[in-house]
Amino acid sequence: MKLTSLNTNAGAVTGFNIEEQGPTGTFVGRLVDIKDDFKVEVKNWEGDGTTLKDVTRFLFCYKADGRFWLVQSWQMTQSPSEKSALFKMLRDMKGEAPVFDGNYDYLDEVGQTCQLSVASKTSKLGRNYNYISSIAPLLEGLEDQAPALDEVEIPGGRNVPLDPEDTI
Repeated sequence: MKLTSLNTNAGAVTGFNIEEQGPTGTFVGRLVDIKDDFKVEVKNWEGDGTTLKDVTRFLFCYKADGRFWLVQSWQMTQSPSEKSALFKMLRDMKGEAPVFDGNYDYLDEVGQTCQLSVASKTSKLGRNYNYISSIAPLLEGLEDQAPALDEVEIPGGRNVPLDPEDTI
């Protein structure tokens, strides 16, 4: 797994700033950006304290009600472990397990189409937000229904530069 730092926001709040929440349901989607953050302070699951971890979030776009909407993944630790959220997200999106053999870079997945199920939730602080409740490979023949990469505006600018061939 290649982990190349595109952002180094040590200790900063991670994620994309999505101001408007789109409709919920199941949609044709496309992975449009990935945001890696390194040495982020993360609460320990067991007990008190924090740990510094390298994390990532995936940003997806889907079309509903005649416009584009964005939804992001949970913050995931950059881990090739089969038990990690990152591994499971990639496996479920592609329909096959990623092979972290030193040549695979998950940043290359930007542009991948998928089927997204989007749900809504209210945080403990009262903030309403959408999240990805499930993700699956897209059925053949539906790729043209996914938003094109070059049509999507990323809040705060793109993190993963687009290859000119990837503007599908």
